[in-house]
Amino acid sequence: MNAPVRATVAFQELIGSVRQHWANQLYPALHERYREIDRGGTPAMTEQAIAQVAETPLYQWFAFIERHYQRMKYSDPRWGLAASFESQPNWVSERLAAAESSPYLELNADLDIPDYYREIDIHQHPGNLIGADYDGLMYRASATSIHPNTRRFEAHERFADTVLAHRRFRSVLNMGCGFGKCTLPIAARLPEARVIGIDLSAPCLRLAAATLADTTLTNTRFAQRDALRSGYADGSFDLVTSTQLLHELPVEDIQRVLRESFRLLEPGGEVMHLDFRPRGRWMEFLLDGHAVRNNEGFMPAFNRVDMHEALREAGFVDIAIEPFAETEGATRPDWPYWRFPWTLFRAVKPL
Repeated sequence: MNAPVRATVAFQELIGSVRQHWANQLYPALHERYREIDRGGTPAMTEQAIAQVAETPLYQWFAFIERHYQRMKYSDPRWGLAASFESQPNWVSERLAAAESSPYLELNADLDIPDYYREIDIHQHPGNLIGADYDGLMYRASATSIHPNTRRFEAHERFADTVLAHRRFRSVLNMGCGFGKCTLPIAARLPEARVIGIDLSAPCLRLAAATLADTTLTNTRFAQRDALRSGYADGSFDLVTSTQLLHELPVEDIQRVLRESFRLLEPGGEVMHLDFRPRGRWMEFLLDGHAVRNNEGFMPAFNRVDMHEALREAGFVDIAIEPFAETEGATRPDWPYWRFPWTLFRAVKPL
């Protein structure tokens, strides 16, 4: 933000500190409490242990912080992100000005936006991502504090490195690209390729295009299109990706996205969707609670989808579902802090 009020900066820094405390102190204490109760017995005993933990003041405090940290960050009437951006319309217009005449941006005011996307404040983001011109800017400001033990957008930089670890691609589609936090790192590593990011949110796409204008990249385009029915021709890409898109969709739409990914790929092309996948009942319990506290209602159903079977049904082969480290060492068994169970869903369209 442009010269924000000092009190706003102090408040947001306080919120970030609360998030650090929640992830690095409350969660380890909660996990230890669970392990004290659950002695690795039967599934029924594990369920009993989780039920006992859910009644402890420690878990109630953990859940309260997760819910209200996010609410205050966005919606505090004095120092929340929404209030701050609302008070700076001229700066918002200036920051997004490069998008207005960008040859690299395609917007579609007539795009059919799903009802759930309009009606639910996902992540507690006021108006979701289509309510105000500054929504992309606000989402980017919020996203810097989601993963407290990583550098700014480190997970997406590491994903871009993973994508290119064994192959160079010529044409890449990044579904649900948001403000370009994954599209741009891929494009920077593949300057010879055509890279396209698509999303439903016009405010996010405007920010992506404005950010692109600050780079020297000429191989990137952003378009307001639906990942379920993108409109691109069959076999247009040799790589289709997404990050944190699948768990935001109804189960039937997840399968549609996988089928669309398959259709868009040329034979031998690859799909790499980066998302979350709980390993074990304890993490499943925590993510189910997170879904309620953070207005991500489709996450519990996604957690229970057999993704190997879903990819196979879509036509893919050579399917691999692998833990993904969003920062160095994060997938170690002894990693003590809260983290989302990042997972890479990778597969190939047969020749």
